[in-house]
Amino acid sequence: MTVLGPFAAIRDGRPAALGGRRQRLVLAALLLARGRMLCADRLQELAWSDAGHVASRATLHGYVAQLRRALEPGHPHRAGELLVREGPGYALRLPAGALDADRFTDGVERGRLLLELGHTAEALSTLDGSLALWRGPAYTGIDAAPFVLPETTRLDGLYATAVELRLAAMLDLGRLPAALSELEAVVIEQPLRERGWELLALARYRAGRQGDALAALRGARTRLAAELGVDPGPALRRMETAILGQDDSLQATTWPGLRTRPRRSGGIAAVTRLRTAAPVESISA
Repeated sequence: MTVLGPFAAIRDGRPAALGGRRQRLVLAALLLARGRMLCADRLQELAWSDAGHVASRATLHGYVAQLRRALEPGHPHRAGELLVREGPGYALRLPAGALDADRFTDGVERGRLLLELGHTAEALSTLDGSLALWRGPAYTGIDAAPFVLPETTRLDGLYATAVELRLAAMLDLGRLPAALSELEAVVIEQPLRERGWELLALARYRAGRQGDALAALRGARTRLAAELGVDPGPALRRMETAILGQDDSLQATTWPGLRTRPRRSGGIAAVTRLRTAAPVESISA
């Protein structure tokens, strides 16, 4: 199933007929339950949470039957392996790796760990593969439903993090022109995320533009104060101090700002676990 963009299910290489918005919300509620059973009453509350009323139980059962036919056309009307009846409700039991958001989440975490461990080229490749899954905004078409909002917020934040990790890897590998161009766009799109400003200042400094690097930090300070009423965090303050002092570490690939946390112990074992994990697969699995 795909949620990193239009909400859809792909069967035999083609989109399954999931019906109208309300029927898709029934499927989304079951999907977000992560395999747990949702009783019929709760499923109705969620799927009709923005309607001002709750449809009849017969309507719900009809939607479930249509979804089952779309997802598992070879199974009898009341049976299935994916969308199953369980006790007083229903559950959606997807196989591991069937949801693009899960593959995206796993890929970003693998990329983060590889970057922390200093395996920068592999981190960049992993993050590129993960970002290729993104066709956002997530849950397009049903993203305004109240019960979907927490998940779309999580995925949007994870996407922004993945972009920042990828750009940090590019700087670590010395790909300055490309990273600098992308960072200029990132801070316009996400002006309240301090990580983007930090990386932009570093990229400008490495490009021999010390004044522009400090201007980026001043811009960050102004936006944060005006829109959030806060001062820059420790990372931006460290960056400003280092630039003013022309710290030699700013030119080194070991600059701590290129990694989110200190390197973990047991690095070889950690990377081995990552390499044996399930790879990021195509969107339409």
